Amino acid sequence: MRTREYEGVRQVKDQNKKVANLKHKEQVEKKKSAQMLEEARRREDSLSDSSQQLQDSLRKKDNRIEELEEALRESVQITAEREMVLAQEESARTSAEKQVEELLMAMEKVKQELESMKAKLSSTQQSLAEKETHLTNLRAERRKHLEEVLEMKQEALLAAISEKDANIALLELSSSKKKTQEEVAALKREKDRLVQQLKQQTQNRMKLMADNYEDDHFKASRSNQTNHKPSPDQIIQSLLELDQNRSKLKLYIGHLTALCHDRDPLILRGLTPPASYNADDDQAAWENELQKMTQEQLQSELEKVEGDNAELQEFANTILQQIADHCPDILEQVVSALEESS
Repeated sequence: MRTREYEGVRQVKDQNKKVANLKHKEQVEKKKSAQMLEEARRREDSLSDSSQQLQDSLRKKDNRIEELEEALRESVQITAEREMVLAQEESARTSAEKQVEELLMAMEKVKQELESMKAKLSSTQQSLAEKETHLTNLRAERRKHLEEVLEMKQEALLAAISEKDANIALLELSSSKKKTQEEVAALKREKDRLVQQLKQQTQNRMKLMADNYEDDHFKASRSNQTNHKPSPDQIIQSLLELDQNRSKLKLYIGHLTALCHDRDPLILRGLTPPASYNADDDQAAWENELQKMTQEQLQSELEKVEGDNAELQEFANTILQQIADHCPDILEQVVSALEESS
């Protein structure tokens, strides 16, 4: 009986052990299940995070793809625009090249026409120079003839005046009074008329001298204008010619003033010679000074000498007019002075 009880107790203990083992196993299994569940949860969370990261990455890639597509579209558009601009530039370049070619052809044509015009101009200038030379020779010949004619007229008038003076002197010695006085009066009237003619001829000759000077000055000025800018040597040559004419005018004025002082100093009353008349010029020093002058200084000196000549010519004309008004009987001496100064 006790054995059975002992067996029963032992079986109960065994059963309790088994139950305890089962509970322990159950707890272990629960722990394992809990661990597995926790691990599954962790894996699920990890997968969820990975999925989120993957989604974020995909979204970023999609955005990047969109940006690249937009950039590609812009690049394609820019490329198309540039190709269009290049096409327009190519068209413009082709058009410009065509225009340049046309302009070159036009320039070549103009150049040929210019060469032809230059040849014609050269021929025309040569012909004009020949005609001007011929005209200058004709003018010089005409002036020479005029001077000879005026000189002959003056000589004829002087001879006629001398003849009238001789006739008047003879008649004044005649015994017949009334008739002689009438003849003397008639001869004096004729003499006065001849003196007036001589005065006019003398003025004409003076005017011819002035015209000759103006013609020479005009030719020099025209030559300077033709050459545009005369060289210093040309200006010096013009200065020397003008100075020679200035010296002649001074000499002529000196003869006229000497005649006036001998006859009647009052003829020159109120007349003051220009400063250039009394200037004491050292010809050699002046010519040496010209060689050292610049072109601008030479041009200024040329204008000064031209002004001096104009003043001297005007003063000589004034003296001649005074002589003709107050002492026409000394016009013969005036003619001699004119010939000496020439």
